Amino acid sequence: MREDFSKAPPPEKRETIPQRHILVLGDAMADWLGYGLEDAYSEQPDIGVIRKPKTVSGLIQYQPKGEPTDWAAAAKGILAAEKPDVIVVMLGLNDRTAMHEPAAEKTEGKSATDKKKADKKDGAVKPDGKPAAEPEDKPADDELPADTAGAEPPATATEKHARSPSGIYEFRDERWVELYNKKIEEMIGVLRSKGVPVVWVGLPAVRGPKATADTLFLDSLYRDAAERAGITYVDVWDGFVDDAGRFLQKGPDVQGQTRELRSPDGVYFTKPGARKLAHYVEREITRILAAHAAPVALPTEPATPDTNAIPGQPAPRPLAGPIVPLVASSVGTDQLLGGPGSRPAAVDALAARTLVKGEALTPPAGRADDFAWPRREVGREQAEGANPAASPGSTVGMARASQKPKHRR
Repeated sequence: MREDFSKAPPPEKRETIPQRHILVLGDAMADWLGYGLEDAYSEQPDIGVIRKPKTVSGLIQYQPKGEPTDWAAAAKGILAAEKPDVIVVMLGLNDRTAMHEPAAEKTEGKSATDKKKADKKDGAVKPDGKPAAEPEDKPADDELPADTAGAEPPATATEKHARSPSGIYEFRDERWVELYNKKIEEMIGVLRSKGVPVVWVGLPAVRGPKATADTLFLDSLYRDAAERAGITYVDVWDGFVDDAGRFLQKGPDVQGQTRELRSPDGVYFTKPGARKLAHYVEREITRILAAHAAPVALPTEPATPDTNAIPGQPAPRPLAGPIVPLVASSVGTDQLLGGPGSRPAAVDALAARTLVKGEALTPPAGRADDFAWPRREVGREQAEGANPAASPGSTVGMARASQKPKHRR
């Protein structure tokens, strides 16, 4: 029996009640992402992770039978019951399949020619109740030359593509991409209606050249849609491929150690892999939470006037001084300290040279660790006031020590 790796381990119970919550939505990939985020925030009791995955689901179909039938409708119900500070979504692995166009979309996409043909068939009538005249000598619009067929408004993008008689479009077809983009936009619209930051996480590479190409194609759609909607997109692709862009079963974890990152089926994750997946998302969540943190109001003067104040004497000291930011003023809310454009802190040059770069200090001339060749003269450095004989390791001092008479027992 084939082992199922789609379900991540269940969340562990926490003794404290978190103050901020991260809601994770999506398919089995989102379940593993939530598992990794729980491990990432295990030492931060004020942040909790809420996992709401649907293991075998996608934007095309949430579940085969029953309500809700799509993820947008399911997300509305979940958001009504939860109060997240950040929403994270990761799904699409099960969307590499054909899509059936809804009947409503078919009706909206009919061309003007199709509507006219339908009117003729049904026997269209004039407003006065008389049957409409059907000119026999006028050709149909699709029979007119290209330069004379411009009487009707230009066809929309939906009408330009060839339509399938059955209404089923294969994965990657132009019409499939149009319909799928609408589902992405609908999902993003539902998530944004909650009024909190939304993070869309791209898919990683999976084993197999075709599967890897499919997930890369889907990531391009998610990235473009996130950019249009103004939400955060997290690209995790580079963390799970080698230098040539091929699927990586083993690789460096968050500590730089080579570990098994993916499950034996080549799709899902191990615990180190889930932690590495969460590492990419954790950075963005930390930045978002820091940018949306509410300022703390500190008192700058006594709450009540001091009745013991003496006229002509200095005013009493306030309970707290002015609030000084602990970050560089040149760093914006969307930049991390140490990132491009941030102002470097003042660092002692000698300390940076020895402790950061690891360079050794130049020893004084004549000392035991002075390996300069040719040998440097001691007198030149010591002429400013140092006594050559005072240094036990100096050349002069060693010469004088060798001239001392040896005492016999």
